[in-house]
Amino acid sequence: MRTDSLRISEEARASANKFITSTYGKNYLPDKPRYFKTKSGAQDAHEAIRPTNVFLTPDVAKDSLTAEQYKLYKLIWERFLASLMATCVQNTVAVDIAAADYLFKANGYSVKFDGFTVLYEEGKDDDETDGVSLPKMSIGEILKLKSITPNQHFTQPPARYTEPTLIKALDENGIGRPSTYAPIISNILQRSYIEREKKSLKPTQLGMVVSDLICEYFDKIVEVKFTAGLEKKLDKIATGELNWTDTISDFYDDFNALFEKAENSLTGKRVKVPDVETDVICDKCGRKMVIKSGRFGKFLACPGYPECKNTKPAPENEVKQPCPKCGAKLVKRVSKKGKKFYGCSNYPNCDFASPGVPTGDVCKECGSYIISGIRGRKYCMNSNCPSRAKKDKE
Repeated sequence: MRTDSLRISEEARASANKFITSTYGKNYLPDKPRYFKTKSGAQDAHEAIRPTNVFLTPDVAKDSLTAEQYKLYKLIWERFLASLMATCVQNTVAVDIAAADYLFKANGYSVKFDGFTVLYEEGKDDDETDGVSLPKMSIGEILKLKSITPNQHFTQPPARYTEPTLIKALDENGIGRPSTYAPIISNILQRSYIEREKKSLKPTQLGMVVSDLICEYFDKIVEVKFTAGLEKKLDKIATGELNWTDTISDFYDDFNALFEKAENSLTGKRVKVPDVETDVICDKCGRKMVIKSGRFGKFLACPGYPECKNTKPAPENEVKQPCPKCGAKLVKRVSKKGKKFYGCSNYPNCDFASPGVPTGDVCKECGSYIISGIRGRKYCMNSNCPSRAKKDKE
């Protein structure tokens, strides 16, 4: 359901209140019902995304759901209930401790009433030091020193965006809609402008080059205020306050002028993406190989091209399991449509390719190869194999 509404029906609210009271007690309901104000321009035709039956708990539904469905339903169910529960009450304490010419500070808290946190706590993307519970102290009290642990801290650069923090930044700046956040991230990932590094999103060399070019020639278009302003204009077109042809015409005239300027400036020029050097030595000429990006993903190439045309699979794309057809190394690749598959590094001499990693076993039904797919599920890679039909029925 494509909605960013925060509105829920009174029927759903009453059902949730009944569940909270019967499960946790009346004190877990707020003194006044909590209503959330939907942002202007939000798609409010539907209610907020919520469970249709709050009494169908995640534990009850778990056996009927896949692992991904269960996680999603659990998240929606818990957030919905928590939004209607009483707040968490904490006692926060800050202590200044004077010792000779030095001043030590300590912060802590204790939970007076857990409220909605009995059910749900928001996850954190960055590691944070949580406050600790402090013992009772009084002004003027003499404390006994047990130990001092010296720590040196350096100023850290801002953390890289993660998917949740990037979506939060898009939302705060009025860029896009909830229904477009996922496509925005998937597009810049598929085009190799960014890559995942654990939880963080890291810009690639290609991404930085493209960003520099866009900022140089289309600086007015990529401004946050311009993008957010265009979103507001689209909302006004939807409500009939603006004429869509005039709005598009104004945008196109400005964009066309910038495009022609960029086209004239870049005619005959070739933009080079800097190579990332590795420690892998080319076994043909001895140079250090560099990382390149192709239609099948990353690979290693000799910087001596065209004199030396040696290439190798990128180490992170290699699979331990050998090719079941010829024994060469298997490599993780990406198709033109963005789908991952595993192919033989000896291509085109060997044409083996499969959507999963071969297990080394052979199918008893048809003699084809057994592969490991999503969540470790093993099945025959032959789509016409009778064993596939049996598993589909199961």
